[in-house]
Amino acid sequence: MKSRSFNLISNFEKFNIRSNFIFSALNLAFIAYYFLGLIKPSNNLYLWCDGIFGKVHSKKKKIPGSKFITFFFNYKFSKIIVMGNYSKKQNQYLKKKFNTKVNFIKLPIVKGNNLKKFVPKLDNNSLVLITLPTPKQEILAKEIKKNNKNFKIICIGGGLSIASGEIKQCPKILQSLGLEFVWRLNTDPLRRIKRLSLTLLIYILNAHKIKKKLKINII
Repeated sequence: MKSRSFNLISNFEKFNIRSNFIFSALNLAFIAYYFLGLIKPSNNLYLWCDGIFGKVHSKKKKIPGSKFITFFFNYKFSKIIVMGNYSKKQNQYLKKKFNTKVNFIKLPIVKGNNLKKFVPKLDNNSLVLITLPTPKQEILAKEIKKNNKNFKIICIGGGLSIASGEIKQCPKILQSLGLEFVWRLNTDPLRRIKRLSLTLLIYILNAHKIKKKLKINII
């Protein structure tokens, strides 16, 4: 695996919100699937620190997805497109916070290589929120990038469910420790435990190699 660096945003206020971007969270799942080659560095892909493993590798303060999305509330988008799960609470939350129309594209359970068929055609100033788990959300974001000249995408995962109140906010003590993923085990525990165990095993067995290969450029 070739070493290429990811750009991690440490000061979001200085980021050019009008540029093309894909944001994804630097956390255990991202790191594990990067090592497996399912996620690759690319132009316009930016990270924010989310979780204890992201904090270890970036040395930056953790920002949960439910908090990260709030950075975008002050900007006007022509449309919000949510791809993945759908709920009335999410709809109400996004309409209130962004004051614009919200479209939902509900996705079935699909494999990563079948995500191409769901790629939307984007307006110049649409914001796409992908609520799929890693690495499917990053794979879908890459396909959207390929098929659209203008794109603004956040791989928000389960952060939207928490931000909207669909899932209760994580206790602050767990947030401060970077252990929000433990709180999420309350919902769909079997799938989440299986996923957590797999990514943690990958990380433990390859920690030394990951440290060498995962290059983070703080901007």
